[in-house]
Amino acid sequence: MITIDLSIVAEIIGVLILIVVLNSMLYQPIRRILKERKEKMDSIEAEALKYEDRIKSLIEDYKRKLKEARQAGKAEYEKLREEAKQLEKRLLEESTKEAEIKRQELMSQLASQIEAAKKELTAKAESFAVEIAQKLLGRAI
Repeated sequence: MITIDLSIVAEIIGVLILIVVLNSMLYQPIRRILKERKEKMDSIEAEALKYEDRIKSLIEDYKRKLKEARQAGKAEYEKLREEAKQLEKRLLEESTKEAEIKRQELMSQLASQIEAAKKELTAKAESFAVEIAQKLLGRAI
């Protein structure tokens, strides 16, 4: 059986003193350290989330700028391509005109040479006819 005497009171006082001493020397510092640790971890986590959001926005900005650059490059490519087509068309037209002018000059030169040759042959045809007739007849005409 349990007997209640003065030693139980001393034990209770000792346990209370032990609780007070342990609370002030052990439990409170551990709780404070755990609280500081939790605050620091929350701070680090918040900062990590902030950096993660910043990274996401930078990636989105990069993708947007890349898309814009590609569109600008494609537009510039199409513009240069169209300019090249126009230049090609203009050069082709110029060279065709030059070739036509040269052809017409050559044709007129050729026509004048043919005309000159015809006149010369017409002028000489009569004398050739007379010479041939003289050779065939063997006498002067």
